[in-house]
Amino acid sequence: MRQSRARQQGVALIVALLLLAMMTLLAVQMTDRLQLNFYRVENQVFNQQAYWYSQGMEQLAKVAIEQSLADSDTVNLSQVWATEGQSYPLDNGEVQGNIYDLQACYNLNALSGQAPEQDRSQKPFRVRFLQALLEEAGAESYEAEVAADSVWEYVDPDEAVYSAYGAGDSSYEGFSPAYLPPRNLMADVTEFRAVNGVSATMYQQARPLLCALPSTDLLINVNTIQPAQAALLVGVFSPELSLEDARQLIENRPYDGWQDVDAFLAEGAVNRLTEAARKQAKSYLAVKSDFFELDAEVTVDRARLRILALLKRDGENKVTVVRRRYGGMSERVSDDKAE
Repeated sequence: MRQSRARQQGVALIVALLLLAMMTLLAVQMTDRLQLNFYRVENQVFNQQAYWYSQGMEQLAKVAIEQSLADSDTVNLSQVWATEGQSYPLDNGEVQGNIYDLQACYNLNALSGQAPEQDRSQKPFRVRFLQALLEEAGAESYEAEVAADSVWEYVDPDEAVYSAYGAGDSSYEGFSPAYLPPRNLMADVTEFRAVNGVSATMYQQARPLLCALPSTDLLINVNTIQPAQAALLVGVFSPELSLEDARQLIENRPYDGWQDVDAFLAEGAVNRLTEAARKQAKSYLAVKSDFFELDAEVTVDRARLRILALLKRDGENKVTVVRRRYGGMSERVSDDKAE
């Protein structure tokens, strides 16, 4: 009898221990889930805060551009909007941002609708400009010619192939994976990588010199290009202006820029070029800009967000947002093997 009672007590103890273990396990799981949900909600709050701070930076950029250019006849790097490395402390975070002039670059969409020359052995000036630019960026002459011709065909709405080295639809259909050119304006400069003949190396070399604006205009602001972008001047005066002369022009630029294009053309390094080269380049040069880009990074606790916003200034000095995109703190590096 005593042995039976002892066995029952032993079984009861085991059952009690099992129940205790199960309850402990359930409690741990509930605590983990509660903690996970807490972090999830907290992350959502931080990310939402980062989003609204980025919207605030967008508004601040618009005000900076409008106020800087309100009483100015030119757009130049001495103005407030061009101040680099702006940083603003936040509660539990920080915002950093820069505004860039998007007319200190070659607009790839400027090739859309370009009619071929009557003499088919001659290319339109804008195509030759891009080819010279790619060569100065480091591409071989043949590679630059193929890429320039292909960009022309890529954005041109006419399906006919007018260039000597440009690619038609059939060329893109043979790629792996196959795709078709849009026959329309590029939405973003990263589309340049999708153009026939553009390698990862060429893309990385030329990227700082290129942009894709929602316009077919091509105007280079001589007051905002940097010495590292001197190839833009080489291209627009090709083949007469050397890279070294172009760099010196930019480095010796007046503090508040040139007041008009004629003042720039009067500079010694430019004035000694042929009249034909100066006359042709003049229609592609400017001292004003209408397109800008905000590149801002927001950090709120664990949340990190980057915003790239394209801003457009109209004739009444009103700045509006054309498009924006969000992403990580840095762009993905192109895969060199993806040719």
